Amino acid sequence: MRVEIARLSDEGAVFEGFEPKKVLLEAEDAHLRVCSDIFYRFSAQIVSGELLVRGEISVDVEIECSRCASFFSTTIADSSFLRAYELSGDTEHVDVTDDIREGILLSIPRFVLCSDQCQGLCPHCGINRNKETCDCRPSRFDDPWQALDGIELKE
Repeated sequence: MRVEIARLSDEGAVFEGFEPKKVLLEAEDAHLRVCSDIFYRFSAQIVSGELLVRGEISVDVEIECSRCASFFSTTIADSSFLRAYELSGDTEHVDVTDDIREGILLSIPRFVLCSDQCQGLCPHCGINRNKETCDCRPSRFDDPWQALDGIELKE
């Protein structure tokens, strides 16, 4: 998305539209599938020699749950998108596309869950506990530091 500086009035302008989904991921990602083009709605205004762009962005995706490894549909959105671009005397346009991509990618949670009640995978047999049950018994938690308890140190 490009903002043409010469076309902005003193009050600024509103931009609304879609960026192609290929902007988000240039290559296939095993954990994320982009399902729609990226929606944007911005206001752009020149303030103190800078182009101020603010608004919202969103995209529909299928993403892999961090606990059960199943894909689920959701919307990734940034409702407080805000960027400032320095303008020089010869600036004709400003391309916001890379910042749209960055805003979406930074809005993806670090630990994505399909639901708060997700039970994840069984650590022994690997089944999805949300869909099936298993006969595996929970093992006693093995403390990795337990082996150091019996060490006798010489002074």
